[in-house]
Amino acid sequence: MATEYGDGLPKEPARPNPGWKVAMVGIPAFLLLSTGVALWIWWKKSQDDSVDPRLALASVAAEVEELEDTVYKLSRILGSRGWESPEARRNMKRTLALIEGTLSPQNYGFAVKQGKSLAYEGDQWPTVWVDLVGDKAPSRVLLACAPYDGGAAAIAVVLAVARDLRDENFGPTVRFVFYPSKLFEKHVPGKSPVEVLRAGESHLATLVPDALGESNAGWNGARLKPVAEAFADLVRKSAEDQ
Repeated sequence: MATEYGDGLPKEPARPNPGWKVAMVGIPAFLLLSTGVALWIWWKKSQDDSVDPRLALASVAAEVEELEDTVYKLSRILGSRGWESPEARRNMKRTLALIEGTLSPQNYGFAVKQGKSLAYEGDQWPTVWVDLVGDKAPSRVLLACAPYDGGAAAIAVVLAVARDLRDENFGPTVRFVFYPSKLFEKHVPGKSPVEVLRAGESHLATLVPDALGESNAGWNGARLKPVAEAFADLVRKSAEDQ
């Protein structure tokens, strides 16, 4: 039976507290909003090209699997690269994209830079690089280079060494450079990777992995690992001697 007042009339049901209504609506809305803000902040940070390479995940010495994967992608998935045909040049564009993506803040943790492009067959071909900025003489620059129109092995080694050395400190700046060598050598005489130097910078040395050539035949992760380790040691020694 309904509860009655003293006058015999049914008692009016209690009304919900309006504060509870506000809480029930407001708390989920706040959680959704805060989650959205957190996701937006994470996305903005992931897009930031100014990531310090020393804040990336801890580097490790060049691994067989890493080298194997890069050589496989360059030689098997992307296919033949060169200047002779539209298809070969398209593959070279894909190679350049792979290099930049591998070095990027989202992967190896570098801010990728591009230099002035050279024109060929209606396309622009830039030189790209990343820096390990020196802590004592940053304006003195040691170049570690691989042509992106060359063999897959050299590209894989220089990428791996960039990752290997990214947490180390050097006096001069170490710059890992990927460039279109055939344009430098044949189409624009006198050009060289040294031209990635900016105003006020001085060139210490240019280093390239030894005896890799342009052929992809026979190169795999196991064979490239000692080459990458030797090249990393050469970069270290060259930087320390300056």
